[in-house]
Amino acid sequence: MTEPGVELLEAEGIDVLDSRQAGGRIVRGTFVRLWSYVGIVGLSVISASLLTRYLGLTRFGEYTTVMSLVSVVAVVTDAGMAALGTREFAVRRGADREAFMGDLLGLRMLLTLAGVGLSLAFVLAAGYDLEFVLGTLLASLATVLLVLQHTYSIPLSADLRISTVSLLDLGRQALTMVALVSLVLGGAGVLPLLAVSLAVNAVFVVPPAMLVRGRISLRARLRPSRWAELLRLTILFSLANAVGTIYVYAAQILTSLVATPHQSGLFAASFRVFIAIAGVPGLLVGGALPLLARAARDDRERLSYALRRIFEVSLVLGVGAATAFLAAAHFVIAVIGGPKYAGAASVLQVQGLAMIASFALSGWSYAVISLKRYSGMLIANAAALAVSCALTLTLAAVDGAMGAAIATVCGEATLALGYLAVMLRADASLRPPFTVIWKAALAGAPAIAIALFVPLPSVPLTVIALLVYGVAILALRAVPAELLELARPLQQLARRWR
Repeated sequence: MTEPGVELLEAEGIDVLDSRQAGGRIVRGTFVRLWSYVGIVGLSVISASLLTRYLGLTRFGEYTTVMSLVSVVAVVTDAGMAALGTREFAVRRGADREAFMGDLLGLRMLLTLAGVGLSLAFVLAAGYDLEFVLGTLLASLATVLLVLQHTYSIPLSADLRISTVSLLDLGRQALTMVALVSLVLGGAGVLPLLAVSLAVNAVFVVPPAMLVRGRISLRARLRPSRWAELLRLTILFSLANAVGTIYVYAAQILTSLVATPHQSGLFAASFRVFIAIAGVPGLLVGGALPLLARAARDDRERLSYALRRIFEVSLVLGVGAATAFLAAAHFVIAVIGGPKYAGAASVLQVQGLAMIASFALSGWSYAVISLKRYSGMLIANAAALAVSCALTLTLAAVDGAMGAAIATVCGEATLALGYLAVMLRADASLRPPFTVIWKAALAGAPAIAIALFVPLPSVPLTVIALLVYGVAILALRAVPAELLELARPLQQLARRWR
């Protein structure tokens, strides 16, 4: 089952990554991915709003901590193999590619099963009750199935079938929400709630496997000698990815240890929202990884052009996201948690400022991966982790959730500057176009002022602030011409309906 555009290119003997269609497919697929992620976030909000009210503030904080732990262990034991697989699939051919994918799947399965053991060891050492221990086991086992899904999806990503991958992710989130709603309405305990991901992932292993059957082997290869070679090839990347993952979730885990249960619960509500939106930059840019990897190998001029455009779009979106956080925080927290979580609104506003760095660094991180600058990546992630942990332990102990939010902003800024430095050291010609910075700042200033100081309800305030920002961005011509060109068909369609 191949998309028409890919099928035609294959018939002509042209790799989609080398074609002129690649850029357009990435942009169009990214729009689909963005809207599917909007759906995913919307479904997540519904799920979170049910869980916060159903579990209560303290119990929800414990639930979020366990899920954060499972996420950390899952990504750490993945050892960066997902990104490695996408990059290598884009540059390998024939039997070499086939063997690589089988070895990759075998190694990922082994590492993930080891992660299941680590998750259990942590919750047992931390003294969680039996229900949470069993729930952690089930949630950890769900990551094994997730590894299968992600590995089977690598050929889809390499063919730039971003829309297909995005719709599968949306379907998985929809089924998760249905399951959680059903369990909450049925009065289920924490154990079934933590087991939802296991059941859902079992269902969604099948679609990607069917789509790539015949292109790659669906069976893992048990060849320890090849696994050792893969690990030697990627040891620095694996360490960097592990440190980066620990950094993302460290604030929530450390806050649960040094702050009161009430403050940990407030930060958990804000953290759930922040993590959901912080995933957007990676989703938007992730589809371009195969193209960036190929360009890094063959055409630095093409790489530089792509990264410039990615930075322009990412920065504009990042300032817009920060503006939305400032204006909508009270409404979002009210929807997710209700009056008991009102104190989390100001925490979310502070965390929202980190969106600027999160969006800006997204393209730089994939550039570093494409250029194989893993030692620099490790240093940048370690610096961000050190800053985040030190500030969380210090500030969260004194100021609870707000202190942890400040630590998040500082950690994300450190990470962005670190990736920028690594990228420029690798190739100074990849310097981002700093002219877009003053344009985004100029457009964002009045919008942020409206979000902070205009006394309106959150929803109309958010709409007005974003409208002001959008008009200013267009007036300053901060949007790349390629995006405006893609919008022309929509403009023509709108004229026909007038």
